[in-house]
Amino acid sequence: MEKQYKDIIEFAVDRELNAYDFYTGAQKRARTSGAKSMLQELAAQELKHKQRLEALHLEEDVMLDLSKLDIAEYTDSESIETDMQYHLEYQQILLIAIRREKSSVRLYTDIKSLMKEKEKQQLFEWLVKEEQSHYDRLQKEYDTYVLTEN
Repeated sequence: MEKQYKDIIEFAVDRELNAYDFYTGAQKRARTSGAKSMLQELAAQELKHKQRLEALHLEEDVMLDLSKLDIAEYTDSESIETDMQYHLEYQQILLIAIRREKSSVRLYTDIKSLMKEKEKQQLFEWLVKEEQSHYDRLQKEYDTYVLTEN
């Protein structure tokens, strides 16, 4: 049980670190200084998420509930190797980032539903809102980028 709990939290921590790496690399493909700035902000926020998750301590019954989550449900079906992202076009990077943020919203929503303590529910509600705001920003950037390119 302990291992399974650690798997889901470590998975979330790894997702945040991967998102940081992804956004840091994506800055090189951004077309405008505004896009570069947005990606830099997103990268910094992902590091904050990682730190909050690493500091999390949960009770045994919550750990048991978390062990029921299937990590595979939150992985991207078309995952991209980190070192390959730099060969992608900016539009593709945005699409991947949008998919990842949507998956993170789902993951944190599901974890939040298993929390029994209000304080921990609030942490995951905050993470849901953060990831949703990332999704919204990326979607807006994508819409702006696609509309201006086409």
